[in-house]
Amino acid sequence: MLFESYVKLVNDYPRDRDHLFGNPLAEDSSLWLAVDHDAYPALLFASRREEVRNDVELRSISVHFSRDCVIEAHDGYTNSGVYTAVCLRENDPDVVRMVLRLLGETFNIRNRPFTNKEIAARILELADLFRQIGESVGDVVGLWGELYILSCSSNLETAVRSWCINKNAKYDYVTEQFVLEAKTTLLSRRKHRFTLDQLRPIGEFSVYVASLVVVEVDAGRTAVELMDELYDKICDDDLRARFLAQCLVKGGRDMYLSTLKLGAFPDGTSLVVFDATRVLVPIIPEDSFITNVRFDVDLTDLSPISRREMATVLAFGSG
Repeated sequence: MLFESYVKLVNDYPRDRDHLFGNPLAEDSSLWLAVDHDAYPALLFASRREEVRNDVELRSISVHFSRDCVIEAHDGYTNSGVYTAVCLRENDPDVVRMVLRLLGETFNIRNRPFTNKEIAARILELADLFRQIGESVGDVVGLWGELYILSCSSNLETAVRSWCINKNAKYDYVTEQFVLEAKTTLLSRRKHRFTLDQLRPIGEFSVYVASLVVVEVDAGRTAVELMDELYDKICDDDLRARFLAQCLVKGGRDMYLSTLKLGAFPDGTSLVVFDATRVLVPIIPEDSFITNVRFDVDLTDLSPISRREMATVLAFGSG
């Protein structure tokens, strides 16, 4: 992975030097990962000198198009050529890990070569994603619960496609037949907060609530570990990239800093699913000016749907 290669480059960076030190990611030297003397990483794509574009300067990423570059490799070999350099102005390991992972998905080496125009377009797409991550107030427990529900699906890729991109969406999962809202708690009772229009929407579709009770345990998994486990099971390249981006937006930029390890009960009772029509809600007169009604509900003593029906819901319409 790119981050592991980055760490090795930083540790092996030659002393008393002031140049790019890198590792070729392609046998023909058309793609490199390199670091400078400040441990700032860069991806370098072989380009043509005549393919001129204005450089891109963002808060933490810059792109320099068609520049003459000299890169020293581990074995002392020096590579010279014209490259487009995607440079990260960060050396915090957790930030670098996150951004390199996104860059690795965005610029999948199996999809080489990239033109400067394509590189610029993809970087601008990433810029919007970085903005969302930077503005996100991470909810690691909530993300853990949503990932756990994905892990319980009989068809992971279908489930991921049903997973809503916006962390502030009304529901966490949307299919053609129903919607599913996920609620996760560390409390012993299933107390969750809802909005009225979540449980009583205007529309002809079924609403379910997945209630997950988790415990903090040393043998558990962090949100990142659970994310990695699911990530490795997704075969579709575009879906895997979208899945990673969603996790980072929902978990926030400090997700990699979290050491919180959670787990479900071994008897399979942690996760239950309720039919939203059976959940009691406040009654608001139709002519009332009251809006945006939020309330807490204790679902502990409410009967959930059957295990068989829950399996159907967690298949997310895949059959």
